[in-house]
Amino acid sequence: TLSRQVVPPQTLSTKDTVTMAAPAPPTTQEILILYGSQTGNSESAAHELSSLLPTKLPPSKLAEYDGPPHLALASRVLSLDDFLEVERAKWPRIVVIVTSSYGVGQAPLGARKFREWCDVVLERYGYLPEGGDDPNDERGRRYKSLNEKEKILKGVKFALLGLGDSHYSTFFRNPTVIEEALTTVGAERIGELGKADASGTGEMEQAKVIERWMEGIWKDLAKAVAEDYKGKNGQMGHALELERAREESWKLCLEIFPQWKPTNYWAMVGVSLPASAVVIGILVHLFFYGGKL
Repeated sequence: TLSRQVVPPQTLSTKDTVTMAAPAPPTTQEILILYGSQTGNSESAAHELSSLLPTKLPPSKLAEYDGPPHLALASRVLSLDDFLEVERAKWPRIVVIVTSSYGVGQAPLGARKFREWCDVVLERYGYLPEGGDDPNDERGRRYKSLNEKEKILKGVKFALLGLGDSHYSTFFRNPTVIEEALTTVGAERIGELGKADASGTGEMEQAKVIERWMEGIWKDLAKAVAEDYKGKNGQMGHALELERAREESWKLCLEIFPQWKPTNYWAMVGVSLPASAVVIGILVHLFFYGGKL
């Protein structure tokens, strides 16, 4: 007969140490480029930014600012409304927004729901009613003092390029409201607030302003990306902030747009099953009894 050798389980001595592998650093990071566009100019600028990003911000450029040496940036272009409804307000660390105003300071196509969301943000978290005690800020409006819990977009960074026509007194109203709403609840603006005027002349022609803004924003974006990877546990902290930004933003979306609430599939099944059983019962009766009910 064969003898079976029993091997005792191995145990670690007090001299042994267990080394946990550190999580691998990310190799890609996505920047969302969001737009609202009535005539197509803002959408075209958004797609141009996306196409230029890989060559303007390669890993070597990020390394110049002490960023990760092997990090590649990717981008996607979406309308502002699709970001809320389709993406369910899943904020990345950095977004770039290109939008115009339409009519008397209203939002253009693709940004109307996002503007409504911003209006509610300012109504709920932003402007003080008449007679508030806080001092006026530099823009001449009175703002509430928010606690940390109310800063629902803390951890989000954004760059903003606004387009419009100064023949209208409210030509920059929509980009202004968006900038105010995002910063009010904790988001941080990157770089200069771009103002591209369709009525501009000479060096202030809209196309030239857009080109200069684009050239200037790459450096600001590179710095912002690099800063995120400095410091201990920086990325983990950002992930928690962004998850909270998504949850709170989507919760507010469902308050404003209740039609976006997902359908309760199992509740529908529960309602439809009894009705289906009745129909099947009738069909069986007709089959066996020849239609005599």
